[in-house]
Amino acid sequence: MSKIFTGLTVAILAAPAFAATQAELQEALVGNTYQGGMGGGQYSSYFAADGTYHDTSTSGRYEITEDGVCYPDTDYGCYEAVIDGRSLEWVKDGESAGRGEILGGDALNLME
Repeated sequence: MSKIFTGLTVAILAAPAFAATQAELQEALVGNTYQGGMGGGQYSSYFAADGTYHDTSTSGRYEITEDGVCYPDTDYGCYEAVIDGRSLEWVKDGESAGRGEILGGDALNLME
């Protein structure tokens, strides 16, 4: 019996995390700030309710679709996200592209 339990535990722990749905992404990101890494660097971005994101040095448009968070008019494309509480991992083409934390509201005053 304990071998079966151990096998099930390993299988559950090894199961891949699922990308957040469109509704989960909207709930987690819109009106909040992401702070963490992507592409080998650190960045922070506030996702305003009007469909614009605001970083420390730039801003632009974003869309949350069934493909994930998309950045039209850029070369960034779309990123899926795996969300666990306040932790977020960006996923691009099935590979981890970065991870960080969701902060409530415009926590870093990026709209100023």
